[in-house]
Amino acid sequence: MPSPGGAAFGACDMWQVGDTARDVKSGRTGEIVQVTGPAPYIYRLRVVTGPDEPPIMLYRYAPELRRVATPVSRRT
Repeated sequence: MPSPGGAAFGACDMWQVGDTARDVKSGRTGEIVQVTGPAPYIYRLRVVTGPDEPPIMLYRYAPELRRVATPVSRRT
C-alpha cells in the first residue's frame, strides 16, 4: 500500500511491488511490478488489456498513479 503523507494524496506516495494502482494518463488499472530509484522513483505498471493479449508495461512517476479502492466484502 502507498505510505501515508504528502500534501495531495497520490502526489508523494511510495508504492511497493504487488500494489494495485490506476494510471492517471490512460485510466487503466494494473499491478506495480518494479520500482526503480533513487528518487524520483519510476514505477513499472503491468496492465492486462484482454484475455488473449499480452500485458502492457507502463513506466510512471508517483504523481501519475492513484490508489485503487479495494472492494469491501459484506457479511449478511
